[in-house]
Amino acid sequence: METQPTSAAVGPLDNQDEDTSAIDLRILQPQEVQLLRLAGETRLVLAGDRCYLRVTVARAFPLSDPDHYIGFLDGAGKDIGVLPEADHLDAESRKIVAEELERRYFVPVVLKVISVTEEHGALYWKVMTDRGEREVAVREVKDNLQEVSGGRLLMTDVDGNRFEFPNIHKLDNRSLGILMRYM
Repeated sequence: METQPTSAAVGPLDNQDEDTSAIDLRILQPQEVQLLRLAGETRLVLAGDRCYLRVTVARAFPLSDPDHYIGFLDGAGKDIGVLPEADHLDAESRKIVAEELERRYFVPVVLKVISVTEEHGALYWKVMTDRGEREVAVREVKDNLQEVSGGRLLMTDVDGNRFEFPNIHKLDNRSLGILMRYM
């Protein structure tokens, strides 16, 4: 089955003097995609095309539309293509996509804020998550504690790990009071 690429202009928005180039975005069809695991590596086989080794699976819109537009990158980080939905893949491929996305976008959910202390310009949050109690170090809280949508927050620690508050209005009063001091 032939895939129709679409083109999009890519280039800096603030500097019109720089040369912009067009890229082809390959839209993948579920019937042409098969994922496998061999020797611990994820591989992508495109029917009638080729097999890609050491494939990375990523969401095009991880926050706003996590269930659609799954991207695949080769071992060098170059785009292979985008799958609009993973629902129609074979069972094994769906399983591998789900595992790879879970590993890539692992985000513990914060259930309760136990305490926050400040030391050397960083805030040390002690929180209870759906994965147990954690200590989270955050610098520049204004940049690393962001509201994604009404009541939903993402907190990013000094190592780039993210923690989600799915709805701050459902936190207990003490946790909400602590959180509001730093927002």
